[in-house]
Amino acid sequence: NNRLSVLPVGVFDKLRMLGTLHLANNEDLAELPSGLFDGLRSLRALDLRHTSIKNITSATFRGMPHLASIDLSYANISDPVRKGTFAQNTELKYVSLAGNSFGDIEAGAFGDSIGHVWLTGTGLTCAAATPLGSADCIDGGSCSAFFGVSWLGDGWCDSSWDPKYDTADCLWDGGDCTDGAR
Repeated sequence: NNRLSVLPVGVFDKLRMLGTLHLANNEDLAELPSGLFDGLRSLRALDLRHTSIKNITSATFRGMPHLASIDLSYANISDPVRKGTFAQNTELKYVSLAGNSFGDIEAGAFGDSIGHVWLTGTGLTCAAATPLGSADCIDGGSCSAFFGVSWLGDGWCDSSWDPKYDTADCLWDGGDCTDGAR
């Protein structure tokens, strides 16, 4: 938490080689202006959990061609996830929308590369989230796999909590859930 409330367009322009950006727990951060991330051409992981972002659009995450994972859990997203929101992120594999109340995900919100979507605590079920295509969807269940540099998981998504990441235990493991996945 850096107590950030505003991020002006251009603030990241000289960080072209940055691979991971942690902006989590900035609870006053409510807006991500179009073009904010345009200079982050090498970014692979973006952490925006526990912010106050109400709305995300296709312009929000443009300009990051190598983005592979984004954590928007408990970001207070209340507007529906619209068509094209993540479609231009052609290497995006992992998206967490856990703990938000956006109500709906429109068809075409994700591109073809999406592998795992977390909906734990959103009120949506994987069965109801038909626009996810062939992506694994987690709305609860048991997970175990390797993601990044550490093991996460081996717990129940909807009951076990990982204090290190302040998220459901298996939220970011990218694993195969035995219950709640499709």
